[in-house]
Amino acid sequence: MADIDADARLKELLDGYQRKRESFMELQKQLGGTSATIRSRDRSVSVTVDARGQLTALKFESKDYRTMEPAELSELILDTLGKARDKVMAETRQLMSPFLPQGTALADVAEGKLDWTKLLPEKPRTPEEIRKLLAAPAPAPEEGD
Repeated sequence: MADIDADARLKELLDGYQRKRESFMELQKQLGGTSATIRSRDRSVSVTVDARGQLTALKFESKDYRTMEPAELSELILDTLGKARDKVMAETRQLMSPFLPQGTALADVAEGKLDWTKLLPEKPRTPEEIRKLLAAPAPAPEEGD
């Protein structure tokens, strides 16, 4: 009877792993296709950035830029670029938040502030600890699973 319960629990764990893996593969696809295009406040310039915030397109929507002072044009482009980066980062945060440990900000991951040793301990569980876990009742599924 205990073997049946352990087998059922193991199958449940493997099924959960498969679901999580499929979710990560979908996340990877979505992140790869993430971009943002923003038009400047005067609508004369538009910029597009990829998921990493790298400029992929700069377009002058009219000839108005020709009458601008260089510093004014530069400020307009940089301001628009910043807004595009903010937008793509917000979309990235939204996509990634379900995959991050609870209470972890994407900025913490990007800035190297996440303590990976808490997620990936140096000393993994022993087979005996795993057997005890398999014999224990399954926890209630997390919201969103």
